[in-house]
Amino acid sequence: MLKETYYNRYRGWGVKPPEDAIVIHITRSAGHILSPSIELLMSYKENRINWEQYIVRYKKEMNNEVCKGVMKRIKETVVEKDVYLVCVCWNKEKKCHRFLLMKMIESM
Repeated sequence: MLKETYYNRYRGWGVKPPEDAIVIHITRSAGHILSPSIELLMSYKENRINWEQYIVRYKKEMNNEVCKGVMKRIKETVVEKDVYLVCVCWNKEKKCHRFLLMKMIESM
């Protein structure tokens, strides 16, 4: 099953993944291909774009064969194992790319 959580040094784990789960840190700092570009991330954090604009731009960034291939492999993996997409964002409003990414993977 595809799941999400966060981890950051101030709050710790949102939901700590079980030992047998696959954990994918989809963050800029981890250099993950499915993380937003630094330009997109900073545009949103600095309030130069709103959440709706962020969604459009993030989906555009992910619309390439490399990212689609990684998403496809994740989708195939969740059939057999739990996969946790992990970001540093602690966000009750679900305004983090991990939620967008989950929907994109699930809709493939």
